Amino acid sequence: MNKAKPFLIFFLLSTSTIVSAAIIHVPADQPTIQAGIDAAVNGDTVLVADGTYTGMGNKDLDFWGKAITVKSENGPDNCVIDCENNGRGFAFHMDEDENSIVDGFTIINGHTLGSGGGILCLVSSSPTIINNIISGCWAYDGGGGICSLSSSPIIDVLPI
Repeated sequence: MNKAKPFLIFFLLSTSTIVSAAIIHVPADQPTIQAGIDAAVNGDTVLVADGTYTGMGNKDLDFWGKAITVKSENGPDNCVIDCENNGRGFAFHMDEDENSIVDGFTIINGHTLGSGGGILCLVSSSPTIINNIISGCWAYDGGGGICSLSSSPIIDVLPI
């Protein structure tokens, strides 16, 4: 007589987390560009509506090392970051790479006593800077438009 031997079947249940990139709208979801950046996580897009952005939270913008895209909704002719001669547009300084993207802004009136009146890329920070117009920016230590210090950003700036 054959006796059936009991056996155990183990099922490995796996769960996978599906993560989708979010689109954070400025000013609809967040009041300023920096607030949008602060709310974003890697892979997200901060989409900035048409207009002219000034004041705190709309200049001296910092990605804080995040791999995000900050993009204007309809290109540089429609979306302006006016630094009001006091600060710069963007500063990259925390090992950002080509996945940290600034796309489609006009950056004007950047003024700093340091470097990079429009955009500053410090050591080991190499973002992608595309489809932008940088005009009327000045820096005491050089790089009025864009300053790259020991970094390798990808830069494609639209002519004025």
